[in-house]
Amino acid sequence: MYTPIWIKIPVGKFWMGSDPAGDVVPYENEIPRHRVHVDAFQLARTHVTNAQYAEFVRKSGYQPPGHWLNGKIPEGLSDHPVTYVDWHDALAFCQWAGVRLPTEAEWEKAARSDDARLWPWGNHPPDAHRCNFAKHIFTTSPVHTFLQSASPYGALDMAGNVWEWTSSLSRAYPYNKNDGRENPAVGESRIVRGGSYTHDARNIRAADRHSFVPGTRGVYLGFRIARTSPSRTTCITFEWVNIPSGEFQMGNDPRVFQDLALPNECPYHEISLKEFCIAETPVTNAEYEIFVRATNHLVPAHWIEGDIPRGKENHPVTNVSWDSAQDFCEWASVRLLTEAEWEMAARGPGSGNARVYPWGDEIPQEPCANYARDVKTQSTTPVDQFPGGASPYGVYDMAGNVWEWTSSVLADYPYCIDDGREDLTSPAHRVLRGGSFYSPSESYIRCAARSSSYPQRRRDHIGFRIAKK
Repeated sequence: MYTPIWIKIPVGKFWMGSDPAGDVVPYENEIPRHRVHVDAFQLARTHVTNAQYAEFVRKSGYQPPGHWLNGKIPEGLSDHPVTYVDWHDALAFCQWAGVRLPTEAEWEKAARSDDARLWPWGNHPPDAHRCNFAKHIFTTSPVHTFLQSASPYGALDMAGNVWEWTSSLSRAYPYNKNDGRENPAVGESRIVRGGSYTHDARNIRAADRHSFVPGTRGVYLGFRIARTSPSRTTCITFEWVNIPSGEFQMGNDPRVFQDLALPNECPYHEISLKEFCIAETPVTNAEYEIFVRATNHLVPAHWIEGDIPRGKENHPVTNVSWDSAQDFCEWASVRLLTEAEWEMAARGPGSGNARVYPWGDEIPQEPCANYARDVKTQSTTPVDQFPGGASPYGVYDMAGNVWEWTSSVLADYPYCIDDGREDLTSPAHRVLRGGSFYSPSESYIRCAARSSSYPQRRRDHIGFRIAKK
């Protein structure tokens, strides 16, 4: 079944619409600017793609888009947004997938957060490196092409590429979800958002509104999906990835890796591990907040007045010591990974597998990892922003973003689980894995790279990931 990458949008108010005194002259249907309350919800990171829509067509028997000759996706367009879908087609997909279209208020909050920014990335005008607009490409683009287009919550392509259907009728502001504009049975025009690859900067602003009658189809018209967030509870549902039992090569051989093999990564040795489950991503701020509220645990130091920084809900929690990570694990009935488990999940199975990075041996490119950033101006990114950097098992963020605490005491290789290095009462240095956004080069984000620190350390580039007990 189709499984999107979900972004969590928190409950709260935001500024919807435009102020005529702003930097860009708004259209009349964007006025007045007003405060709107939006309940917590989740939004797909990207548009629904042709490949994802094809699964729906194949499994439901629904008619394919008209430009799919012989019912097949045009060559090379699998990861482009699906187009030539009208509002009813989008609803049919949603019903099949158990999701819904976002309201236009939800869409706008996800695009601009609560600071009334003009475009999803801020107030800097768009350019051809940031989004697909103004006929720079003359067609759609793959949905993960423009990572710099990310909204404050991490949603991509909310400016340009293709218009997106919303659930909302085209009605005047102020927005009120209870005034009938969210009635699905009414046949009037529905709001579309985000602009397309044909539109100029003014028409891809986060506040820009347009509408079409529900039966409209076109090469510039697609959709993205949403779902309502479950009510907050004192427990968390993690996305687990199963790592089967087997052997893998741990560490590095200086005869093979030459200058990449640091002394604490040698010798290269074979490890056999039992089956285990690892969380798909590092623990996020939103997940850690549930623990904090349930236990009155000390909040991370960068949470101003005890609240998660705006737009960072889906970023990895940081400024958390090894001791605090252990407290979280005890509360959630989970555990930290051993460093052997961590490396196997990052590197993949097989005694002959010696990949350098989770994705392979190629030097990381922009879509793979968050590293080598300016610590004064850059920071963490959403935990699932780099699907191109996933490990062979489909685990995200194992290279860059944040160093991850493991359960293991720093000790020489070969790794042996019974030699005392997994003693949870030891005050010695604990191993950190994966590198971070602050790591100065790709050497730090290799699968075999090891760092360590005292359990009491807290930093803005250190977080943790969990495994099942």
